[in-house]
Amino acid sequence: MKNLSLFIFAMMLTLTACRSNNSKKSKKETPQKGLIVYKLKDEKSFDKQMMEIDSFVLAYGQFASSLNYSKEDKTTIQVDAHLDNENNIVKLVENNTEKNASKMGSNSFYLHKGKVFITKEVFVTNESSNFVERISYYAPNGICLKSKERKAVSEIALQKAKFDAVPKTVCNIDRAMRALNQEKEFATTFQGFIQSGKDTYMLVGTPGTGGYTSALKVKQNDPFIAEIRKDELRYLNGTIYLQFEKIQEVGGFTYQSFIKGSWSKEGL
Repeated sequence: MKNLSLFIFAMMLTLTACRSNNSKKSKKETPQKGLIVYKLKDEKSFDKQMMEIDSFVLAYGQFASSLNYSKEDKTTIQVDAHLDNENNIVKLVENNTEKNASKMGSNSFYLHKGKVFITKEVFVTNESSNFVERISYYAPNGICLKSKERKAVSEIALQKAKFDAVPKTVCNIDRAMRALNQEKEFATTFQGFIQSGKDTYMLVGTPGTGGYTSALKVKQNDPFIAEIRKDELRYLNGTIYLQFEKIQEVGGFTYQSFIKGSWSKEGL
């Protein structure tokens, strides 16, 4: 158990240290039956709204982040939610790596009044050196209206490549929302502590093998942490409701820092 926890912890540190430099991850796609639509009515208005959201996000930069989650098989996921002035999500970015790093990239979900109207996937697989960008358009009821795709040998070249129509493909937002809200497979149950030099990290994640895990740096004098450390077995697999922040040090190294914890939402 100790060796397994050390492996997961080392993997989490690698992820946070490299987060700002790597091309991010992508998501499970669900092909939707139907003919390819080569021309979509109001496609330009969809694109304009997407660009307006991107401009807003760059100008105001208000967002909320999920924890950095990983599995032993190199699966990873991390989500950033960009908010408007009323704290509504207007853009959700899911960075992910699939099992054994077979595919990595990012999925961007653009929302209007709480509904996804465009998704943009950018990814690369270990079967091809090409970068792929796929954009899909959606009706308010969630039906995919059109998907288009372009490929290039680099991310820079990708911006100049031309799109080709492809079969309609739905990029689902549900997993990203669960990660953001720490729900189901992303529930933050207590899984123990790991020592790294003078620093102590708390592991949270899915009980048992094969689940998602995340590591947070903790302060020894925090009353909540001190109470757990008195009897770790007693609290093992208990759900912790967390407040945390992501710290970036000089040189680009980042880590997750525990701020506050409680055994109930009301306690935060």
